[in-house]
Amino acid sequence: MKKTLALAGLLCLTLNSLQLGAQARDWYDRWDRDHDHHWNWEEFRDANHDWYAHHRAEKALTDAELRAQFDGWDTAHNGWITREHVATFHHW
Repeated sequence: MKKTLALAGLLCLTLNSLQLGAQARDWYDRWDRDHDHHWNWEEFRDANHDWYAHHRAEKALTDAELRAQFDGWDTAHNGWITREHVATFHHW
């Protein structure tokens, strides 16, 4: 539980640096590769790895850590998350 909360906090700090608006929408849409208006696991993972590679000096989260975050955001348990999910959990 503590690890999950720590991961959520870390990702919140990470994505909070993006301003809600054109930049955040562009970032989300760029990784929505099939243009279906939601991210599947692979899109989520790739977007986060890319973001860490370009914006953070410290080590990126592992795939297992990202998967735990993705599963936590997938509140409908349908295998994908929307921009609204991301905005809800990150408060862009």
